[in-house]
Amino acid sequence: MGIEVGSDQLRVMHGAISGNVLSVYDFAAEEILISNPENVPQQLESLVGRKRLDSHPVGLTLSGPGVVHRLLEFPSMPASELAVVVEREMRLVGGGAGEDVVFDWEVIEEKDAANLKEVRVLVAIAPKSQVGRAQELLARCRLKPALFTTPPIALLRSLGFVQGEGKGLHAVVHMVGQQGCLLGVKDGVWSFYREFSSRAAERGVDALLEEAVREANRALLYHRQRYREGGEAGFLLSGEKGLEELQIRLQRETGAHGEIVRPGPGVDLSPLRERENIFRDLFPAFLIPLGLVAGAYLPAGINLVPKAVRKTVRKRPSIDLSFIRRPGLGVALVLVFLSIQLVLVFTERYYRGLLAQRTALYGQWVPAIQASEESRVLRENERLLKQAIDPNRGGGKSWMVLLKAVSRLAPPELLLSSMSVRRDKDKGVWLVTLKGQVVSADSYAAQAAFNRFYQGLKGSPHFEGIELLPLEISTLAEGVERQVSKEAAGGPGDGAVQSRQEAPEIRKTKVQFELRAQSRGI
Repeated sequence: MGIEVGSDQLRVMHGAISGNVLSVYDFAAEEILISNPENVPQQLESLVGRKRLDSHPVGLTLSGPGVVHRLLEFPSMPASELAVVVEREMRLVGGGAGEDVVFDWEVIEEKDAANLKEVRVLVAIAPKSQVGRAQELLARCRLKPALFTTPPIALLRSLGFVQGEGKGLHAVVHMVGQQGCLLGVKDGVWSFYREFSSRAAERGVDALLEEAVREANRALLYHRQRYREGGEAGFLLSGEKGLEELQIRLQRETGAHGEIVRPGPGVDLSPLRERENIFRDLFPAFLIPLGLVAGAYLPAGINLVPKAVRKTVRKRPSIDLSFIRRPGLGVALVLVFLSIQLVLVFTERYYRGLLAQRTALYGQWVPAIQASEESRVLRENERLLKQAIDPNRGGGKSWMVLLKAVSRLAPPELLLSSMSVRRDKDKGVWLVTLKGQVVSADSYAAQAAFNRFYQGLKGSPHFEGIELLPLEISTLAEGVERQVSKEAAGGPGDGAVQSRQEAPEIRKTKVQFELRAQSRGI
């Protein structure tokens, strides 16, 4: 969407490029009621909201005394090196008054000068504050920026969609309000640029026409001095009003032909329907919005929008359906579509029948498949049972051998409480964990008994990589009851009386342990 904010009018155009055709979908022009910084965003937001265009990326022009253009010439070099050189030149130029600036550039022409290839670079420079105000304007209207450029560059982009643009030298005269500009174009390439305005004491269309005719005379003199063999220059006239009178005065006073711009073959106005003729009449005033729409689709060009907030615009795919209008091709196309449809129908029927046959065949084999599956499960269970009870599994080392090895190493005081084994598939070994305890009346004896068991495991060929976790040593207290017989007072024959007597507590040492080891033979 291209938006031109003039001194007294807002112009908005919604369009898109598909292939080489720019389609115009909608347009609007409104007089600015109150020219102040607060009213323009509100009026623009209201206009865009009524047109329901707030979801489209926007192209906007920057103009004013701080916006300048530079033409630079350099020897031919790679684009990466050229970017460094241009940036250095702009750093030397600066912002004129010490103000931060934003700039962008593009190569507009490559030419041969003697034995050296040269490139002409066009640079657009704008104050950073003005770019920020343009971003704030679109942000207040809830619009996303796709392109910030200058009016002459927008005019240059629009020439590809103007009738009679052709080759040679053209001077585009554009007048809006009390301001005007003259852009010289040679074979579609920027040549020179001039701005003019009506004098403060002579406001009106006539005063602006006088300045336009004066600038046209200067452009003709410049053309005759620089391009002596290039033929006469032609003028393309655009703007709001006074174009017919300017055309007459150019013919009368300069002898040059001025042509009011009209839509070219690359502009499609059919989406406008009944408003197509209205837009044709207003086309000269919408040349800058048209150039903004065209410039937004250029992959490389001058764009002053910061890359961090820039909305990328891509061309829509184009499909040429003009051949449908030919009766013969239309009938052939219909026959091709019918043939494809018939092929698809018969192919679907064939595969449906084939699927039905396969389903019936599968139903016949279902009992055999189920019996085979049950037999496979039975054989798997038998194999697992055989592995569990086979004493020779694992190369002659079985659970019985392993348990015997542990029982032979265990002293009488040692009690094995648990033993777990799991398979480590990555290392190909069995991980064995032993937990138990040693209880003895003597602490030294308990630890010595465990040490004999531990050393025996380390020396056993059945285990490797033995790891001992910290021991837990504690003390137990046990009491023992004793029976005592006492004779009766009458003598030995009178019988005896038995009684129970508590013995002193016996303290024992308990050593709890946990061992981890690896075995390859289980």
